[in-house]
Amino acid sequence: MNRKSLVQKGKKHYTVLCGQARRFFAAFPGALVLLGARGALAAGGAETDALSAQIMNLKTAAGILAVLLMFALLAIGVLVRKQRESEPARGESPSDAHPAQTRQTEKTQPRKEQSDEQELATRRIIDEISQSVLPQPLKNNAASATFSLAGGVQRGRRENCAFYDHFFVDEKTLCTVVAQVPGGGIAEALFAVVAQTTIRSRLRMGRSLIETMSDVNAQLYDLGSGNEVCALVGVLNVVSGNFVFVNAGGALPFLLRSEGSYDQLRIPVYAPLGANENVNYRAEKLRLNQGDRLFLYTEDLCEMTNDSGVRFGEGELLSALNRSREKARSTEEMVRFMEDESAAYCANGESVLCYAALSLEYLKGSRDYIFTTVPGSSEYASAVTEFMRKALDDAGVAPKAKAKQILLTDEMFTLCCRCCDEQSEIKVECAIRTGENVVSVRMFAPMGGNNPFEKDDGESGGSAADYIRAHTLRAEFQAGIDRDMVEIASAIS
Repeated sequence: MNRKSLVQKGKKHYTVLCGQARRFFAAFPGALVLLGARGALAAGGAETDALSAQIMNLKTAAGILAVLLMFALLAIGVLVRKQRESEPARGESPSDAHPAQTRQTEKTQPRKEQSDEQELATRRIIDEISQSVLPQPLKNNAASATFSLAGGVQRGRRENCAFYDHFFVDEKTLCTVVAQVPGGGIAEALFAVVAQTTIRSRLRMGRSLIETMSDVNAQLYDLGSGNEVCALVGVLNVVSGNFVFVNAGGALPFLLRSEGSYDQLRIPVYAPLGANENVNYRAEKLRLNQGDRLFLYTEDLCEMTNDSGVRFGEGELLSALNRSREKARSTEEMVRFMEDESAAYCANGESVLCYAALSLEYLKGSRDYIFTTVPGSSEYASAVTEFMRKALDDAGVAPKAKAKQILLTDEMFTLCCRCCDEQSEIKVECAIRTGENVVSVRMFAPMGGNNPFEKDDGESGGSAADYIRAHTLRAEFQAGIDRDMVEIASAIS
């Protein structure tokens, strides 16, 4: 095949690839204008705020445009490489290098072969884009010593564009993202790039997580491409262990408490990013202690099926996660373990789907929790009191402060007993950090997802709950599948 024919063939591939991305790029120029105008409209006429918002949005737009230009060059490079690979080696005649092509011209080439070549070129570009979206390793610094983090993308049958991301927002704030865009074409891959770039840009501009999610949703919706991003985005304060996150159409994460088992977090799921124009996102809060782990993933991990057509599902995923406690010590091993487990479940390789997963372990602090387990009945309140009294005595807490801590724990135990039956057990954990002047108490019990600090109507749970809230630094509830958790932290003095 001569050079002219190769160039014509390359042009055909390029036309096909551009056609697949046309609906994305057609909306993009108008989106750049909207990005610049949105800040001024939201500023309510305040010139300074409007100018600041315009600058922020135009920076985001410029970053997105630079990314898209980069991938345009990438597409051209792939096509050029493909043409070079199809050329005969130097010194060879066309008949030696391509004997079949001497007998068959471009016009008589079977349509199936052309389609396969076009699909291969398309797949190569999508893979290049998807690979470039993945984050670079985090820099080693004081903040990175407080956690362990690993992620991965399983490249199975592509029915979506899945990715994960992690980066520092500032010196003490880490952001994590797991997301997928339904559909496996070039347009969807580019849409994922835009979403990732916008999330990074907005957070690093100082926007809060909720503000960032609202901004990203509005900007993706303004593109008018019809795509959406199912994402779970969270930010971890590496100093305090507070993890704040928003689930925008993503899968429900799993939490492993130190010395416990994995539980799925029952949290609200909001509309995917870019699906609706106005979404009121709300953030969930979680306090991580040393040794606690989070497993974040995209939905298609649970959508894979075995030979009988049975989904991998949340139940099988939970079982695999709990098996991993003995077999996967590090976060890297954890991600590989889940890849192996899901692949083994799908004996047929065609059932393996593309998904992203991320494992996060919080390392800061000390393993200073002691615990006891008692039946879930108020009759055993005295056993809890004795447990607390001994712990406080061993820590040298003053009598007045000790009485306060015992009373708080007793009220907390009473509330937990109201939410679980007498046949169940309540695990009580206590950590006394005299250097920080804080006592932390956690209780784990099957409470049916009911918050003991609230009534059925969502109001305060009564005088006991009011007393706890008034005399603690924080009082939190976290629902799980098998067990729920309540935690309070109060000053020692």
